[in-house]
Amino acid sequence: MNKIKIENDIVVEKKINKKVRLSFLEKNENFMVNKLVIDLLEDTTLEIEYHNELAQKLDILIRVYEGVTAKILELRKGNLMKIQYRYELDNDSFLTIQKFHHINGIKELDNIYLNGRNSKIDYTLKTISRTREKYDITVYHEGKNTESLVRTNGVNLLDGSLDFHITGFVPNGRSGSKLDQKNRIINLNNQKCSIHPNLFIDEYDVIANHSAWIGKFREDELFYLESRGLSEVMAMNLLVKGFLLSNLELSNKRKEELVSIINQYWR
Repeated sequence: MNKIKIENDIVVEKKINKKVRLSFLEKNENFMVNKLVIDLLEDTTLEIEYHNELAQKLDILIRVYEGVTAKILELRKGNLMKIQYRYELDNDSFLTIQKFHHINGIKELDNIYLNGRNSKIDYTLKTISRTREKYDITVYHEGKNTESLVRTNGVNLLDGSLDFHITGFVPNGRSGSKLDQKNRIINLNNQKCSIHPNLFIDEYDVIANHSAWIGKFREDELFYLESRGLSEVMAMNLLVKGFLLSNLELSNKRKEELVSIINQYWR
């Protein structure tokens, strides 16, 4: 597996082969933020780990070349982060993105361009929100027969506040496109959370769905687990793990790390 580690917006470790090309542009008078460019040239899996102690900004461009099937696994920890992504997918490419966030505040902007015919993206974001977090994810279906699936799942606790803005665009002539948005927030405090799912479609030959749900776990779920002898805290622990770890394909080591993070709040 290819791996990149970034600390305080600087690449401190990279283990990549010829399937991945990495360029890093440091900030100067022309570029006010560090920029990372990742080209996925062949079928591969890439793991990216972010950790920052101070507030940081970062600009990331990820390009998936024609015919490439790739997976990106991201773990983000630390403090306030402002980050902008741009994804560009070529013909017959397929990108799977799986993110897990445990960070004290973030503003994230993701612009996803399905430029090539038959290009596809499967995007999953999981986060434990303890302070303000805002995510704007926009998918542009620029080619025919393109597909996008966007899942955003967050657990809101302590002083957390979550905002998800998910948007899909299909211009006229991009027939055969498919869009699916699945957004859910488990709100465990009294802070305001919001989900804004948007579909802007100017083409008849399209399949599009979106869902948005904010609330707590169902009482019958907790009751069932407690009736089996689990305490309320342990029942909550299991429900949170199921919610946050579903749809993530993790190594045993990475899964243990994420379980340890969850156990900090429910033990």
